[in-house]
Amino acid sequence: MARQDGTHDGIELNSTLRAEIDLPCPGDGSAYRELAEAWFTAALSELTGPLQAEFTPDTDFSGRAVALSRGEAAPGELWATLGVLEPVKRRQRPYEVPWSPKNWNTFLRDLESMPGQATIVLRVIGSDGHPDWPWLDVSVVRDRDTPEVISLVASRTTEEFADPGARNEAQARWIDFFRTQVQRHEDILYGSIADDAEFVTGRTSLETDLGLLLEDTFPHLGTVLRGYAWWTVCSPGVVAALDGVGALRDSGAFHEVEPLPGGGASVRSTENIWDYSEERVRAVFRALAPVLPQGEPSKGISSDTRRLVYENAADYRGVGRY
Repeated sequence: MARQDGTHDGIELNSTLRAEIDLPCPGDGSAYRELAEAWFTAALSELTGPLQAEFTPDTDFSGRAVALSRGEAAPGELWATLGVLEPVKRRQRPYEVPWSPKNWNTFLRDLESMPGQATIVLRVIGSDGHPDWPWLDVSVVRDRDTPEVISLVASRTTEEFADPGARNEAQARWIDFFRTQVQRHEDILYGSIADDAEFVTGRTSLETDLGLLLEDTFPHLGTVLRGYAWWTVCSPGVVAALDGVGALRDSGAFHEVEPLPGGGASVRSTENIWDYSEERVRAVFRALAPVLPQGEPSKGISSDTRRLVYENAADYRGVGRY
C-alpha cells in the first residue's frame, strides 16, 4: 500500500500521529509493569480502529510467520509483534516475536526487568507480502541517558483522518484515550498529541529544530516544556510558571484547559486537530513561550510540516504574550 497523509477541510496532517506521556520512572519492576501494561492495554483497545477487526488479545499470529518470512503473506492481513528492544538483564537478548497469548504473558513478565524499550506493533501486510501500512506502534521507553523518566508512546498512521466519513470517529477515540490517560497520573512531566514529532528518536519538533536531545530537556521538565502541539500537557511547575490554570484559560489560545491531579494541566488548542492552523500554532506559542526552551529554531530537512513558530521564545517572555 502506498503511504497516505490525512487530508481534509483544514490543515494537511503528516503521515503519523503520536501521543506521548512522560512520567517519573517507577522505582521497581512491579510498578513498571503495572504502568506499562495499563498503557499497552488501553492503546490496543482504543486506537486500533479498523485494525481491531483482526486483532484480539486471544489471537495467535505465529502461524503467519513462515509465509511472512517468504514474502508470501496475504495482502491486507494483519501482522502483530511484541518486542523488547533494549533489555537490561545481562543475559537477556533483544527480541521481536509474533503476538500470541503465550508471548504476551512472557512480554509482561519481561517488563518487570524495566527494559529500555518495549513495543507492540500492528501492521497490515502490503501488496509485496511484507508488513506495510497502516500501522499502530505502542511503546514504553526508558532512554538510557535519562533512566529517571519513562515515556508512554502510541503512534498511528493518519489514513482515517483522510476519510471525511471516518475522521470524526477516529479523533473521538484519540481524545477519549488521551484524556483518560492523562487524568490517571498525578506526576506527569510532559505530554502531547502531535503529527510532527520524530518517530525514531522521539524528539518533539521543537527539540529537533533547536538541536536539543532528550538528555538536554528531560532534566528540566518540572519547569520547562519539551515543545508545544495541538494538545500539550504541562507539569505542575510549568502551570505555576504560567500563573495557573486561570491564566491559561484567559489567554484565549486554547479550546480546552483541564486541571490535572497533582496540579498540572491539559491544554488543547482547537476542538479538531484539522483546525490547528498556523494562526493557532502562533497563539499556542505565545501563550507557552515563558516555559519553552530558549533559542531560535532552525528548519531542518524533513518531509513533515512542522507546527512551529520559528522565533526565539525568550523574546516573548513577559511582554504581552497574551
